[in-house]
Amino acid sequence: MRTICIGLLLGVLLFPAFSFGESADDPLAGFKGFTPRKDTVQWSPVLSTGFDALLHSYPLATTDTTETIAEYMVSAGLEGRSPRQVNHRWRLRVEASAGSELYRQLLEGQYKYLDDKRITRLRVDGQFYGRQYRQTTEYSLSSNNIEGRLDLRAYPWAGEKSMMEWRAWKSVLDYKTPSTLEVDTEELGTGLFLRSRGLTNNLWSVGYRFSGRTYPDTTVIDRKVHRVEGDLDYHDDEGQGIRLFHKSGRRLIRDETVRPSAWAHYTDCNSLVTAGGGFVYLDVQSEVWQYDEETTTYFDSWRLQGVLGYRWGESLGPTWRLGLTSEWLDAGDSPEKYTQFGMRAGVESFGSEISGSLQLEYGRRIYSQGDVALDSIDSQDLLSTDLLSLYSDFNYWEIWLMANWSINRHFSLDLMANYEPENHTENADDSSIGFGSIRLVWRP
Repeated sequence: MRTICIGLLLGVLLFPAFSFGESADDPLAGFKGFTPRKDTVQWSPVLSTGFDALLHSYPLATTDTTETIAEYMVSAGLEGRSPRQVNHRWRLRVEASAGSELYRQLLEGQYKYLDDKRITRLRVDGQFYGRQYRQTTEYSLSSNNIEGRLDLRAYPWAGEKSMMEWRAWKSVLDYKTPSTLEVDTEELGTGLFLRSRGLTNNLWSVGYRFSGRTYPDTTVIDRKVHRVEGDLDYHDDEGQGIRLFHKSGRRLIRDETVRPSAWAHYTDCNSLVTAGGGFVYLDVQSEVWQYDEETTTYFDSWRLQGVLGYRWGESLGPTWRLGLTSEWLDAGDSPEKYTQFGMRAGVESFGSEISGSLQLEYGRRIYSQGDVALDSIDSQDLLSTDLLSLYSDFNYWEIWLMANWSINRHFSLDLMANYEPENHTENADDSSIGFGSIRLVWRP
């Protein structure tokens, strides 16, 4: 059978904003008819209303399950920020919403101190989220919760081309009724980095961070992580160049009989080379996990994926992309081991009235253990852990669409959609997932 997951979001946002001045980097500064000011504090109220709907159908071992959740909501918020030219700069946003399923609260802020040379010396970022579910909610497995994070960055030294950055952060996720799938979490971390500064075509950074994560209700999976990382981004005046990011870390688990400790390595490489009237691009990502002791759930693996293609077009007109994609997972004897290949095409354009992008990908994934017919398996074996992990080969589509239509000075229409169906060799494994969003936005 085919699993269908379609999400539909319909929203109408109203932004009746007033201003007592504005900083030059305020997001409202680009709106038509808005006159920015740099010398006074700017405050902007926000009102919004919308409707969310989600339909999710999927097969289980013995029956099919369909979940539908729909919510109508209204929200109100206020955002303010300091003038741009002051040494002590700040931004504050507060928002609250009430819906047929949820009450939500948001508090978000940032503070920056700049010295007389306009160099940032201190930066503090904070976010707080609150969620309360109505008693009649369709989210039957969810609990009321609060989530918050505080980030501190200090720059004790700054030269002409480089600077030192010290980071510290604290995050909390607290559920009113913790469960197996919703676990209270606390994390505390620190890090030291050396990075380039200023406007240059050769950006780089290197650093080390250490963090400890605790689970008050499940302390056996408490963890500590040591990680080193580096980033290099170089491009010439023609746009060709390379960006390379790598991080390697050691994850130490408190009770290794529950989950083994591991090494993790991640690399991301993106490159552009001029060719004819466009660019040849190559994007490659690598992820490696090495566990101290392998289990059926946690096993050594290496995932490698990439795309090689060509991009062409005008800077003020449509830009086209066409490429070949591939993905490979080496997971030893695990049935998750697979090889995937496909073709990707896309177009994007940014104009004064209509802007957007469309990307399509079609391909096939082949699992190394081969296809196994479910009707050939004994009913008792079907309940075993190994056989519950069976996978069948499939063809897939990935479709992404984003668009914006500036109807007039005050109204615009935003559209976003995604659809990813899978056509498996075993029809019972067929699945698809997708969502859509359409919003009519009004600005003063």
